[in-house]
Amino acid sequence: MLAALVPLTGCTGLVGWFERPAPSGGGSRVEPLPVQQARAYPETVTGLFVSLADFEDSPARRGVDQVGLFSTDPSGGEGSRRFVLNITRTGAGAMQVDLAGGAELVFRISHVHDFTPYTLLSMALYSETLRDDLQVTLTTDRASWTSHRTLVRPGWNYVLIDIQRLKSLEDFDSRKVRTLRLAFADAAGPVTFYLDDIMLINNRRLIEPAPPGIQLTKEGLNYTLTLPGRETPLTLSQSPDGLWRLGLDQAVVQLAPRGGSLDGGEERLELMGPRRVGQVEVLENNPVRVRLASTWFFPTRAGEWASLAVRQIRWEYTFYGDGRWVTHLELNNAGGQEIGSLRIRPAHEAFWSSLPPAVGPRPELAVKDFPGTVGKWSYLCYPPKGDERSRTWNYVNPGSVTMQLPRETERVFASGDVNKDGFDESQGCYFLPSRGGQCRFVLAPPAPGAGLLNPVFRVAGKWDGPVTASSTGMAIRNLVRLDDGSVLFMLPGFVPFRTLVEVIGGPAGAGQ
Repeated sequence: MLAALVPLTGCTGLVGWFERPAPSGGGSRVEPLPVQQARAYPETVTGLFVSLADFEDSPARRGVDQVGLFSTDPSGGEGSRRFVLNITRTGAGAMQVDLAGGAELVFRISHVHDFTPYTLLSMALYSETLRDDLQVTLTTDRASWTSHRTLVRPGWNYVLIDIQRLKSLEDFDSRKVRTLRLAFADAAGPVTFYLDDIMLINNRRLIEPAPPGIQLTKEGLNYTLTLPGRETPLTLSQSPDGLWRLGLDQAVVQLAPRGGSLDGGEERLELMGPRRVGQVEVLENNPVRVRLASTWFFPTRAGEWASLAVRQIRWEYTFYGDGRWVTHLELNNAGGQEIGSLRIRPAHEAFWSSLPPAVGPRPELAVKDFPGTVGKWSYLCYPPKGDERSRTWNYVNPGSVTMQLPRETERVFASGDVNKDGFDESQGCYFLPSRGGQCRFVLAPPAPGAGLLNPVFRVAGKWDGPVTASSTGMAIRNLVRLDDGSVLFMLPGFVPFRTLVEVIGGPAGAGQ
């Protein structure tokens, strides 16, 4: 919402507080603030949250009184005085802060001190620049705790701090949290930002939909998957260095300079630099598959980045309900020290997209001469139980796809399709084009008697109306519309012979 700027004096380090003028006439009814917050912030979906500061007037407190709970440390720090924006995240009020370099914004928490029922501390923060050095410190009467560095992009950010670990800290009584401190650790000069809606949230929940056999849960910023055939869940959790890893199931990456050796079995990322910031996200969750991404950022300079497109290792995980687990790894070392060689060692033997089918499963992949600044690799781990041969062999022997519509000359290939054969190894599914709202193709197994088990297809759109798919005259259920406009579906069961598949729908444009 737009708000009128009201300068505020008497608070060292705080430049202003935003307040929307009262509506003129009319009978428009403003929604209660918790309703606005629940709609604006996805992690409040459980309904279990409480506001620590929202800068709104209420029967219990005024917005201007909340501003009085903030100060800066050291108090004498002077920042540049600028009034640039008057946009709030929710409601009618927000707070603008000009924080001097090396100073902290201190929030004296007034009414909620017991953090034990909650998993997340959240806030809306508007930044004018891209930064990687935001840190939050919580203090009790006896101890303090500081969060990992958090990534902040230009514009409004939904900042989430995982506070589950507070309960296990010695001397830190999470029932008696007194202050919250916010700082940009590497700021050499003043930083202007805008703050709104500081909240505590309990976000423990089951994420649905998901394929049969898979259960995905979220708690704090971590994700847990229950997969078919596995006795223990798989957890994607934040490590002490701020990066998300799969625990004992995390693949090990070792990097070495030119002429260096790759000895031992420990992770070696020193060539990417000492600075690290992590990010995790759900790419898809639907009845066909679950896809998660974990990005490891390695910024080259303190505080600000030139671009998010450089210096990172990105893991994309695709899980299917029958036990298939595909990992796609991208390494971008632009601007970093030269990498001479690298090794990728999954926790389980894997089929590699870059190796021919005859090689079979391998415990690791070694790249002796790294080809430049960017590298991409994909692999499929053994399903723990079931028809392992069919499910893994199909990854490196996906058979063939003959296009009838569009024609073969109009084929479009996914970026993860290593062999340009219509099979996207980075996601473990076929990727095919459409034209005029139609796609028709013949799927052939790799050899007589060597069928395909539960093949999955992603067909490009975009599709305007309802989309249907059929195979040999039988309807295929559970078509999923993805955010990029494509449709996703599985051909269930064992496919031993050449099979005609047709997808029909309404195009949003000319198709592809």
